[in-house]
Amino acid sequence: MDNVWYDKDEDVLNIELAKKEYWKTVELRSGINIDVAKDGSITGIEILRASKVFSNAKKVIAHAKTIAT
Repeated sequence: MDNVWYDKDEDVLNIELAKKEYWKTVELRSGINIDVAKDGSITGIEILRASKVFSNAKKVIAHAKTIAT
């Protein structure tokens, strides 16, 4: 992973996976955007409302741990 950064004011987490020329962004309903190169490879991921996404993920993981034991 080359570069990861978080914009606290906008609550956006960016993860750069490859240094390839950007071609297109695929927007998912969940507030996650995937940057794609012309060859179809994923070059980056942008997570909108990142603090909420990861807060919810922590709750799900904690709940799963209580069920598993």
